[in-house]
Amino acid sequence: MTDHDRPDSDDFDDDDDEEYEVDRVVSREVGAATLRRLADGIATGEVGFTGDDAMTVAVPSQFELEVEYEESDDEAELEVELEWPLVDGEPEVVDASDGADAEDEAAADTADDAAADTEAVDAEALDVEGVVGIAAPASKAQFELYQDRASEWRWRLVHNNGNIIADSGEGYSRKATARKGLESVMRNASGASVVEDVD
Repeated sequence: MTDHDRPDSDDFDDDDDEEYEVDRVVSREVGAATLRRLADGIATGEVGFTGDDAMTVAVPSQFELEVEYEESDDEAELEVELEWPLVDGEPEVVDASDGADAEDEAAADTADDAAADTEAVDAEALDVEGVVGIAAPASKAQFELYQDRASEWRWRLVHNNGNIIADSGEGYSRKATARKGLESVMRNASGASVVEDVD
């Protein structure tokens, strides 16, 4: 949908509109977890909202995505908007050629062909950087170096969902020794082979 096709907000009858809005202060971690949950819902085609105004929103397989950053003297705003038309109350796929040039159309055709050839899509294999200009994080996990209750130093690899992927397995009396252990894992893990123990 192009800008001139968008109806003004005055064109909507407030009695017929369904609306859900959350406006609160949260930590960066809670905000990221909320956006991940929203992204998971978009990927499955259905986003559920909870609370007094609980509702479920069906998301079409293709929609208009707008990412906007604004900065003024006293405030910054990062806004992500997804938009698609409704026909008889049902979501309709946005035509990829609306406002697209020939290169965008070719990319959309390639994406359609790839989707027809596969049942599942590896989200990490998608090239979203070229679409929205957001670089993928280098890793979905981070190493934590910490002191346990026995005052020994340990390391753990924690996924951004909070799950512990790996840990040192033992405590070290010196922080530097624990750091050397985690650095060894960082250097050696990517090239390590997988050996199956067959009984």
